[in-house]
Amino acid sequence: MKRLRLLWNIVRITSADYVFYGFLAVLAAAGFALPRFESGIPTFGDALWYLFVSFTTIGFGDFSAVTTAGRLVTVAVSLYGILVVALLTGIIVGFYNELLKVRSNTSLNEFVAELEHLPDLSREELLALAEKVRKRHILR
Repeated sequence: MKRLRLLWNIVRITSADYVFYGFLAVLAAAGFALPRFESGIPTFGDALWYLFVSFTTIGFGDFSAVTTAGRLVTVAVSLYGILVVALLTGIIVGFYNELLKVRSNTSLNEFVAELEHLPDLSREELLALAEKVRKRHILR
């Protein structure tokens, strides 16, 4: 739950939550509209199921849009859904890259601080520092 909260905070910081809320609104509107256009999709729940299957590209085939309006609604929701998934994926990858960069800079700053105090280190601390350099392949 803590990781989901962190993910949601990242989404909010990047203002991508507006895109997500917009998608939910479009999904709900399309869910209400499709049963009016399509006789093969009789209920709101069936419409939501059909739209989910469409924008995730699963395509079970239990429902299908046959009218032009139904197909246009399906295309719009599917493209919007793909956009939302791509946006969220990009945000997560970007955040993870930034996190790795910060961790790397922090580790490097700590290492440089140790190097600046070489004369003050004991023999054991020097050996530990040499081992750290060997493990991380910093200077190779």
